[in-house]
Amino acid sequence: MLQRTAIEPQVHGLKVGSSPIAMAVRRLQRLAQAKGANLERILDEVVEDVLTAAAETEQQIAEQELRIRYLQSLSVTDELTGLLNRRGFRIELERALARAERRDETGLLVLFDLDLFKDVNDTYGHPAGDAVLCGVAELLRQRTRKSDYIARIGGVEFAVLMADTNPARGEALAKKLDRLIIGLVISWRDWESAISASHGVEPYGPDSTLETLLFRADHALYRRKRDLRNIGTRQARPKDHCPLVLPQSAAKLGSDEVPADTPSR
Repeated sequence: MLQRTAIEPQVHGLKVGSSPIAMAVRRLQRLAQAKGANLERILDEVVEDVLTAAAETEQQIAEQELRIRYLQSLSVTDELTGLLNRRGFRIELERALARAERRDETGLLVLFDLDLFKDVNDTYGHPAGDAVLCGVAELLRQRTRKSDYIARIGGVEFAVLMADTNPARGEALAKKLDRLIIGLVISWRDWESAISASHGVEPYGPDSTLETLLFRADHALYRRKRDLRNIGTRQARPKDHCPLVLPQSAAKLGSDEVPADTPSR
């Protein structure tokens, strides 16, 4: 008969509460203590129990890993737009600056700030404001490169990181994005509105630091916003602007729905 004393050294450390493996161990102990127990039958049953327990444990671990990844994505994702949030964007910006230092790369940081957004919320309500934010986010997704990182880093502030990019080419792309944003028309229910925004651009290189880069880009943004305010007008809407009509469900994201998108790049 298989003795308990011969079993315990082999399973010591596997007794972990009510896990499938722990339950299999306890069953093995009970079988070993039974009088007249058949060793071969016991071993067959134990092997089957342990294999089943191992499969169940593996499934539990996989489910926990999925849950952890989901929670991690929430920590770096803007719930309304599905873009990176400020935390997620800073992580990618730190990585880009580290690569620039190692590989002697250059790139560009672009900030966009929507103008007169408070008027939309006050006049038409927050669902209309959500429609505007989702519309701008979708435009940036569609009109940037796969290698770019896009984020909503504040209430009405968006950022685009163009890594490994020639600054002159990057500035041309930033101006194009600016023209596209002011050419955007958001339609939701019976309401329609044109979009206005200001942008700031700051190139970076191997010697750039995160805080200085963010400060300079922010300063460039508000300098341009001030200049446009002093002029008293905004650039004329391009003739070839493309209206963007959002379905009612998309406009309500953040109110009573959760976007299915993963963090955008």
